Amino acid sequence: MEFPLSDLSLRDLRRELYGYALSTEGTEQELHERLMAARHEQAEAQAQGFVRPGRTPITKFDACVQPDDFAQINAMTDEEYAAFSRKVQWRLRRIHKTWNRRGIEYYNPGVFHQIDRTKTYMLNMCEFWVRRSPYNHKIFVIFVSRTHDGQQRLCYARSFAKVRRPNSDVDVVKKPVISHIDIGRVMANILLEIEDNGLENYVAVVAEKKDVYMRALRETAMVSGKKLPPIVLDEGHLQKTFQKMFCAKSSRALSQAKLELFDKSTYQQQLRKLQTNYTQNAEADKLFKQYLSCLPKVLQNMWKIQEHKNKPISLARLSNDRLSLYCDQAQNELPPLPFEDCVAGAGLLQLILFDALWCLSDGTEREENYVNPPTSEPAELPDEWMAILD
Repeated sequence: MEFPLSDLSLRDLRRELYGYALSTEGTEQELHERLMAARHEQAEAQAQGFVRPGRTPITKFDACVQPDDFAQINAMTDEEYAAFSRKVQWRLRRIHKTWNRRGIEYYNPGVFHQIDRTKTYMLNMCEFWVRRSPYNHKIFVIFVSRTHDGQQRLCYARSFAKVRRPNSDVDVVKKPVISHIDIGRVMANILLEIEDNGLENYVAVVAEKKDVYMRALRETAMVSGKKLPPIVLDEGHLQKTFQKMFCAKSSRALSQAKLELFDKSTYQQQLRKLQTNYTQNAEADKLFKQYLSCLPKVLQNMWKIQEHKNKPISLARLSNDRLSLYCDQAQNELPPLPFEDCVAGAGLLQLILFDALWCLSDGTEREENYVNPPTSEPAELPDEWMAILD
């Protein structure tokens, strides 16, 4: 199904024109006309055989996406696309129906075991919006990330598409679409992977201060009976919250905590000193102390791992900053979809294609070894066997 050209946002127009190597300058009407002309020229060129025809659509269950909608994929050679397809194929195998059969989701438990047992890791979760008009499209993701470098891998993803009413309140649009029950089911499966395999390397769960996240994590720990890593409030989200509260003192104290270098012998005194926040905003002070309250347990867990034993620790990367970069780039790269296709799961397939593009620079991933493995040539039969067969 074709996405109406009239519903394209300014960001969509510039993205698609960039894929055609055309100018993105001018008014929105000029961009519309330029894009219509480029589409018409490409259709004629494909019909006459001057341009490679579109690649085969990628499907899973009832969802279907066209890979050439991504400018980077459209510009690939056949060899490059073959290497890219191997990354996509193993990801497609990790997509399955949800527990209530009302959608599809991506879950790759293998990332929990592909770790260095001498280093520390964390879980990052958030829900980001892809499109707010003409419908509300959001994606919920969970990542496994290193605590001290830029390594991160997608563990879970689910796409949501909701009809947006004309007079919808901004707070309603920003409200998370995923329910605490869905988050709880995913986290219960993750805890089974972590606890049952003795993976002590996961030292924290980083999430925004939102009721749906906090409730899901609390209920998961209570119902499953598994040991949940400490819940750390996302530092970037807290900074925005303090700015909305006009609380500069709490914001400055949070920045100081991020830059602090904690020593094993003095970390308790350092945390007590950080708690001396002279703000008069009681709500901001409560949030800041809630952020600090989980840090002792995080530090203790990190000192148990070889990477940090008897070494000072900085918690500067204990946030969703890298995840936010991933989400911002996904917003810019995911092409528009009709509402019906997005509801069927095409939004999730698009994220899988984007994640494969994101990981192209990582080289060959371990999961690719199980996609179309090279077949060994049959061994030659001995000469005496050939004589009998003849």
